[in-house]
Amino acid sequence: MERANTVPALVLIGIGVVLLIAQLAGVGPEAIVAVIGVGFLIAYAATRTYGFLIAGGIMTGLGIGIVIQTQATGSLGEPVLLGLGIGFLTIYAVDAVVRRSEALWWPVIPGGILATIGVLVGTGREGWLENAGSWWPAVLIVIGALILLSGRWTAHPTPGAEERP
Repeated sequence: MERANTVPALVLIGIGVVLLIAQLAGVGPEAIVAVIGVGFLIAYAATRTYGFLIAGGIMTGLGIGIVIQTQATGSLGEPVLLGLGIGFLTIYAVDAVVRRSEALWWPVIPGGILATIGVLVGTGREGWLENAGSWWPAVLIVIGALILLSGRWTAHPTPGAEERP
């Protein structure tokens, strides 16, 4: 098999396997977002293209949350929030394992926020979020300061830009 055909073939096989499992488990069309996400994750595994990991993590997490949401009774949407948050956190985790060096940390921010809100809503402790408008700017300031102080923030020149004296 030619290398050019490998990725599409693996994506189709992976999506077929996931659809078969969903069918056997009695899951219907609500699984389509997760199935598409798995296709992106397979493409990432085959190519190591970071964009496939981003799309795969987000769509798979969101899709699993949607599937759980449709199965749950009395749910307020916390499975979707939690699934999406875990999807973002998965981007960071997979990137860290694959690169075995410093991973890009940006997915931790939306992932942590979404997963935390999902857990709070799921446990009935979301009341403190009503006052979040008064303290969230301070949290952003503290996180920004920690990033600057950690030395991880470095300015990178624009490619092709010349330095000026």
